[in-house]
Amino acid sequence: MKKQHTIVTIVLSVLFVFAGTQDVESQILKKLKKKAENTATRKLEQKTQKDTEKVMDTLLGNGGNNGGTSSGGSTSGNSGSSNEAETNSNSTSNSNSDIVDMYSKSDWVAGEDLILFDDFADDPEGDFPQLWNTNSSGEIVTLSSHPGVKWLKLYNRGMYQPDLPKNLPKDFTIEFDAIGFNIHEDNTSQTANLYVILGDGRKALKEGAYYASASLSPYQKWVKEQFFKSWDSKQGEIVRGNRDKDIRQAFQEGAHIAISVKGNRYRLYVNGDKIFDFPRAIKDGALLNSVLFNCYGVGDEKQNVLITNLRIAEGLPEPRAKLFSTGKYTTNAILFDVNSAEIKAESYGILREIAEAMKTEPDKNILIVGHTDSDGTDSHNLELSNNRAASVKNALVSQFGVSADRLTTKGKGESEPVASNDSAMNKAKNRRTEFIVQ
Repeated sequence: MKKQHTIVTIVLSVLFVFAGTQDVESQILKKLKKKAENTATRKLEQKTQKDTEKVMDTLLGNGGNNGGTSSGGSTSGNSGSSNEAETNSNSTSNSNSDIVDMYSKSDWVAGEDLILFDDFADDPEGDFPQLWNTNSSGEIVTLSSHPGVKWLKLYNRGMYQPDLPKNLPKDFTIEFDAIGFNIHEDNTSQTANLYVILGDGRKALKEGAYYASASLSPYQKWVKEQFFKSWDSKQGEIVRGNRDKDIRQAFQEGAHIAISVKGNRYRLYVNGDKIFDFPRAIKDGALLNSVLFNCYGVGDEKQNVLITNLRIAEGLPEPRAKLFSTGKYTTNAILFDVNSAEIKAESYGILREIAEAMKTEPDKNILIVGHTDSDGTDSHNLELSNNRAASVKNALVSQFGVSADRLTTKGKGESEPVASNDSAMNKAKNRRTEFIVQ
């Protein structure tokens, strides 16, 4: 009996050791599999980055690398992948409170004098916008998620160009809203990008002999880097840079893209978060006369990029100089949601400038006057302008610490237009806010 007990004990011990060995082997295999997956992911990230840069060169018809560098991103030779934790901490948040806070602290400020504004309000759904050109197809659409807003649907590989009334000046800003339609990280090419190209094109839909191109990658599953290239046919590459920034969530929910050019300096923002800042990206003496949008690599015709609210303006706002030297400052850079007194987050740059100007003259009070365009009834516009002026006051008080006692508000509706209300551009001029010293 004792012998049988010993045999049973030995058998059980062997089985226990065998089972333990299997468990260890299983854990080792899992670790090896995970390591292989991580290695494959890193290789795919590196390959996708190279493919994106190659597409960028092919799309714009140029290549080469003269070693340009940037303060806003690394050179093309220094780019690299990051792990998931770094990527997550380096992503652009899209909650409204975070965006407002970002703009409140950002150095973004929109240009003062409108060159072009198009929200496609004058274009019927299903048509191509009358003030644009393309070598592809496109149409005006609406989204149930964004009521009251019209969008231009861009198709894969198409070039889209708005008609500019004049050449772009030395200092200017460009803003637009963009969103992905039926696009997500698993159904789209790993080289999918939205290109925004500033050029001196002498022919329609061509970037020209000199261009500055930003490539935004809002769909790619592995690569979260954004690219920039400044190229001249005589000098070659001036700057090539990239920035590891995940903008996918922001883009899927609707992102505000903003570009600021001041002399040679080029800056690009997504929801107020600065993506690029290149101090010498724009060539000396460049004559920029075209803005091109290109969507590349998004897949089939059921996947699109939508854009709207294109605003191009020149000059830098100077509320401090104008407000207290002339007694008045007027701006149409304070923007609101459609038929609403809700201030758009991108307006907080100019609000910050106005607040700082007011703090230099603490003994002077200000009357805030709201104006609307002619859409809607007189009574509705009067109420809307009153509410918008009140919203501006609340923002100056709550966000920037201006004393409420120094501010009064008034609305004038559509009663004092500065332009005829016959186009989207002129309506944008009439939607303005005045600050009058009391």
